[in-house]
Amino acid sequence: MAVNQSAIDNLRLDEAFATGTLRPFNECWTVRMDRELMIVDDDTEKCSRFSNNEEELQKALLVINENHREIVLLSIDNKLIRDHEGGIADCALFDDNQFRFVEFKTNAYGNSNEAVRDTFDKATGQLKETIRVFKDKLQKVNIKFEDAVTLSCHIVISHRFPKSRAIKQEYQMSFADENNNIELSFAEKTYWEEP
Repeated sequence: MAVNQSAIDNLRLDEAFATGTLRPFNECWTVRMDRELMIVDDDTEKCSRFSNNEEELQKALLVINENHREIVLLSIDNKLIRDHEGGIADCALFDDNQFRFVEFKTNAYGNSNEAVRDTFDKATGQLKETIRVFKDKLQKVNIKFEDAVTLSCHIVISHRFPKSRAIKQEYQMSFADENNNIELSFAEKTYWEEP
């Protein structure tokens, strides 16, 4: 299978993350170009991965890739970066134009607005921290992250978790305000745009 090396090279990700405390970058990513991609956060392996198992659909992010673009899945939490204080996003999906951080909260539970806010606070905090880490790393190799690609973020929650549209919209607006208009999505299915 072809590898979208230009996406990695354009951002100089392997160079940016080449330090003794991190796992080698080339051990943390895989690429696919299927029309439908299912991404899950594996409870056993403790990292994100592509899946073909329909039984995992309830805890997955489904990406519709109509143009069969080469999409890189970068496993961040417990793979590229381990034991990050305060937590970090689970993974990122990217090509040479788009970069989406993904945080899975499919094990979240509770049915109160307080439980929803606690889960969303933790998830948005992890996404903000991940954006900061990547900006810092890429700045060291002279790449301005937000100018190099279109950034967005995604929170995947359990199908059983309360679906408060008003609270989601509140978090989406405040996230964009605090992060230079970076979009935040809660959808269980997303479309990979053509460049």
